Amino acid sequence: MLRTLVIFNSKYGSTRNAAKIIALITGPATYCSVNEFRPEHKEFDFIVIGSPIYREEMEPSLMEFLDYNREWLKEKPVSLFCLCLDKKRGLTKLTEPQEFIGVKALSLDAIGGRLVIDELDEKDRRMIEEFNSNIKLPFKDVDLYKPEEIVNYSLKLKSLKDRKIVPLEEGLLRVAVEEFLTKHDTCTLATGHADRVRSTPIEYNYRDGNLYLLSEGGEKFANILLNDNVSLSVYESYTGMNNLAGIQMTGKASLVEMEDAEYSSILKLKGLDVEAVRSMPVKINLVKIKIDKVEFLSSKFKTEGAEAKQIYEFKIKTRDGRSGCG
Repeated sequence: MLRTLVIFNSKYGSTRNAAKIIALITGPATYCSVNEFRPEHKEFDFIVIGSPIYREEMEPSLMEFLDYNREWLKEKPVSLFCLCLDKKRGLTKLTEPQEFIGVKALSLDAIGGRLVIDELDEKDRRMIEEFNSNIKLPFKDVDLYKPEEIVNYSLKLKSLKDRKIVPLEEGLLRVAVEEFLTKHDTCTLATGHADRVRSTPIEYNYRDGNLYLLSEGGEKFANILLNDNVSLSVYESYTGMNNLAGIQMTGKASLVEMEDAEYSSILKLKGLDVEAVRSMPVKINLVKIKIDKVEFLSSKFKTEGAEAKQIYEFKIKTRDGRSGCG
């Protein structure tokens, strides 16, 4: 699997906190300051570089690091970010480390930072106070740092990283996904709305890009009725790192009415008597999950020259028979 390295410099902690969040979300990953960098870090696959901006300048020690390490960095996919109080200026300053490396970054992103006067050492306090005075800005605390912004940036990086995955041929991947889902019959369904979340182990049947689940009811419906976005997982028992196999899915949930032909069709697929189910004293609900995206982790993919983790997005058939994004 592709590994992420987050390299940063941070004097007062905000950039280090951002690097930690980025590593958590883009994992497998680690993060290190320029002083913590080790030669083995050069073997990582996806590089994220971050710096605070003081007095409209990038952190000097980070720039020195980039200058010294440009030869191996320019061979890697790199994304750059900064924490700053002026995002427009921050984006402009990010062109400097890009030029140091000598390769176009996958992304340049300015993120809200913070200035806490009482945390500044005496040297920084004097320099920033003088700088603010020269540009006629008040010398006071400013806090633009928002964890949600870091999380959203990290998800963006994860998407960029996923595009670098060595793919399995699309037709073979679809076959592998469908074989795995057909082979199994139990998933974990995750639903949520506002602060309420629910995880439900439940039997399913797979057909044509959809999962079908029968249920008498329960708290999961409180979430589905208000938020049709769901996540599901199907997996093998863990027996070792060389025998991993599991699927995570996202999709849209809907209810199939008992009167619909689709309801009867799925009951027959399950080997159930349609009229007997309809005549039961309680309603048996049929949930249909239209699968949008599959993340498939399988050790077997490595034997075919691809990454162990593969991503497949289901498509629907158009009227002329061609595939289109669903």
